[in-house]
Amino acid sequence: MNASIQPEKTYTLVTGASTGLGKAFAVVSARQGCNVLLVSLPGEGLPELSREISSTYGVDAPWIEVDLTEEDALHRVSSWALSKYRVNRLINNAGFGGTQSINGASFEYLDKMIKLNVRATSMLTYLLLPELKSHGEAHVLNISSLIAYSPVPYKTFYPASKSFIYFLSRGLHEEFRDEGVHVSVLMAGPMNTNPNVKKRIEALGWKGRFVSLEPEDMAERALKGLMKRKAVIIPGLGNKISFLVSKILPASLRIRLLKKVFIEELKSGYSWVPSES
Repeated sequence: MNASIQPEKTYTLVTGASTGLGKAFAVVSARQGCNVLLVSLPGEGLPELSREISSTYGVDAPWIEVDLTEEDALHRVSSWALSKYRVNRLINNAGFGGTQSINGASFEYLDKMIKLNVRATSMLTYLLLPELKSHGEAHVLNISSLIAYSPVPYKTFYPASKSFIYFLSRGLHEEFRDEGVHVSVLMAGPMNTNPNVKKRIEALGWKGRFVSLEPEDMAERALKGLMKRKAVIIPGLGNKISFLVSKILPASLRIRLLKKVFIEELKSGYSWVPSES
């Protein structure tokens, strides 16, 4: 943790900030001149990232290492942030998912997914709302997924959790529309976040390449939409087309097609259980 910062400074808090899209949000925010509060799991290089961001962009980058699925973690993060810093932007990025049959998933794995994807996002927003409202204008970005629009066999809990985030964000967007807190939800598509994910995208051929984005590109598009106060952000032409196609197809057909895709993914060996991202 870090020393106290001048109270007039404002900060963007990013969860899951050490890798993938979360790291991209931290870097892009810093590049835009924002001080950033970095939150991620222990042992993922957060102190080094903090030093790199501060030296490269000349902004403050305090950090805290914590597992957000632990019982007291959300109160620890909010207490740390609110006791030292003025938070006017919250990016709830931390989350994970994977492709596997529910028969092969452990109770601990599924429980952790709910705690991180659903509880951490919703309750950290709740805990920081009084601070966000105190600024006159503040922003919250929650990370959902295009897959949230449909039930998905062999993923089941993940799209369900992201559907929760979509509905939560839409409700909060309207509830706080006139109170200065602007809530947006990012419907993220595939990203080249690591070699394993890149292999999965390549396995989909041209379709995977058409809809995938680099993490920093995704982050830049998302932050642009956030500052425009968009309720829903769908980045990239490929993802917009994918969304429209998914809305046209009947749900029963959509589910069967997705089942086929993820059965093939399991057979190919590209199924994965990623860490917090």
